[in-house]
Amino acid sequence: MNKKIQLLTTLLIACSLSLLAQDKYQYTVDLTKTANDELTITLLTPKVKTASIIFYMPKIVPGTYTNSDFGKFVKNVKAFDKAGKSLVVKQTPDSNGWKIDKAASLYKIEYNVEDSWDATFKHGVYEMAGTNFEPNKNFVFNTCGIFGYLDGLKKLPFELTVTKPEGFYASSGLVAKSSSSTKDVFVCDNADHLYDSPIMFCIPDTTILKVGTTDVLVSVYSPKKQITSKFVAENLKGLLNAAKNYMGGKLPVDKYAFLYYFNSEQPSVQGQGAWEHSYSSFYSLPELPQASFIGQIMDVSSHEFFHIVTPLNICSKEVREFNFNETILSKHLWLYEGSTEYDAHHTQVTQGLITPEEYLKRLSKKMMVSRKYFNDTLPFTQLSLGSADEHSKQYINVYQKGALINACLDLYLESLSEGNYGVHNLKHDLSLLYGPTNYFEDDRLFDEITKLTFPEVRGFFAKYVEGKEPLPYDQFFKLAGINYFAKREVSAITLGGASVMPDESGRPAITSVVRLNDFGKKIGFKKGDVYVSLNGEAISAINFMEAAEKFTKTAKEGDMVTVVVKRKNAEGKEEDVTLSAPAQKINKTEEHLLEFDAAATKEQLTVRNAWLNKQCIN
Repeated sequence: MNKKIQLLTTLLIACSLSLLAQDKYQYTVDLTKTANDELTITLLTPKVKTASIIFYMPKIVPGTYTNSDFGKFVKNVKAFDKAGKSLVVKQTPDSNGWKIDKAASLYKIEYNVEDSWDATFKHGVYEMAGTNFEPNKNFVFNTCGIFGYLDGLKKLPFELTVTKPEGFYASSGLVAKSSSSTKDVFVCDNADHLYDSPIMFCIPDTTILKVGTTDVLVSVYSPKKQITSKFVAENLKGLLNAAKNYMGGKLPVDKYAFLYYFNSEQPSVQGQGAWEHSYSSFYSLPELPQASFIGQIMDVSSHEFFHIVTPLNICSKEVREFNFNETILSKHLWLYEGSTEYDAHHTQVTQGLITPEEYLKRLSKKMMVSRKYFNDTLPFTQLSLGSADEHSKQYINVYQKGALINACLDLYLESLSEGNYGVHNLKHDLSLLYGPTNYFEDDRLFDEITKLTFPEVRGFFAKYVEGKEPLPYDQFFKLAGINYFAKREVSAITLGGASVMPDESGRPAITSVVRLNDFGKKIGFKKGDVYVSLNGEAISAINFMEAAEKFTKTAKEGDMVTVVVKRKNAEGKEEDVTLSAPAQKINKTEEHLLEFDAAATKEQLTVRNAWLNKQCIN
């Protein structure tokens, strides 16, 4: 080759590489250097072409439906040009942005970030989307709380280089670009991919499952070693294989990660629950004995796992091209959360993991909670659009009525198709229509579903999802030969009649004693009490319903009942108080019961067989 041409080619390649290097975010963080629960973050920025630019931390992230304002955890933001000269930085009024002047010369940004779990100030972070920095123990990277982006440049790649303590392992749905005993490098396609990818750093307790062609990582941080990844994985295996079969024999991802943080010392600090992602899910749960807690772990894991269908393969523009700094939500929470919650339980009955009778009890419980505690005439599309602000107190209904909308829709579709088409077929067809790179228009989804199914389905959405009409449970469950009883008088063991809901810290708190029955009055429940244990069994917001049901089924009249609650004393400080009284039966009204009709018709059995994947014969 001519030397001049060779030299020119070399220069062009070097120039191209230099430009490519500027067209990405290069983040570095050292986990071995923490101070005051803070990490120092360094960013080599992509090239900026504007005179000024705003560096953002997210205000809201997908799947949380609440404004988190992650900028509140960031301090000491500094910007420099390539020569190391400081640039003028000024924080924006909403606390989530920093305006940088002379941005065309911007080369580096440095700042400190505090973890949200130990924050001493009040904030609105959905804690399962928060961060945790425990030197030499555990680091939870929900990346939205640590790494920011430049306005207008969120579609550029991100590279994260993390120095970690010797022996730590980075658990994530991401595949590391490189990894050693002290350093990991991850690459994300853009800000959406970055914030969709949590990472947990700690001494490894991991197990890998093979589910079809998918590698499933189960990673556990359990300080007191009460829960192991092997035990969780063994219990997850049946559920994941059932999910694979439910989805047609193949999972839609090559790798998936379950990341579990079990808190044994202060389970209320970081809340209790989970946050779903396309290729992983992160769990913040109390550390309880694994044998007694595994049922709750499986239920919440099943729900989060099914988010690999929605919104990974089915979502609107508002979700696919998410605005991290303006609250713009989709109106289809009935699909994102409702159908996911429905699939999580419907899979279990159709694949033989629970009985049909148990499944009907779960649906009955959702009916009771939905109609007792939430506004049943609020259009679900309005709830969705206002779930982060105006209708935030109604949000939890997406896991109750949202699932029931899908149950009724499923029965309706199976009836219209004579047992040949249900919600799982619909979601399969929607996945083919949209997929992981496309999206639907929010206002057109109901019409698109009608095209895929039956004309009558448009009226279903108009009445029960867009409209104010409550779901007529008797009408839809009758299609499968299932009787619905709005009310029925019974005599049964009771836990007192107190209203229990999660408090701000996610603990099971008594919010009302208006409906206390004789037993509740005798044992002495008070508004504000927080459940600690029931007959020696530790109680959390996650296992409260199951523990209460177990008690009412197994306790006998006259048995001594002992409940430990946290109650504020005269100084306003919480202390443990032990309450006790003999168990007693109370005449009460049970609501929203579902029972199989022994005299179901042939047509009803056709729908029932298709819906439950059973051969039900009278």
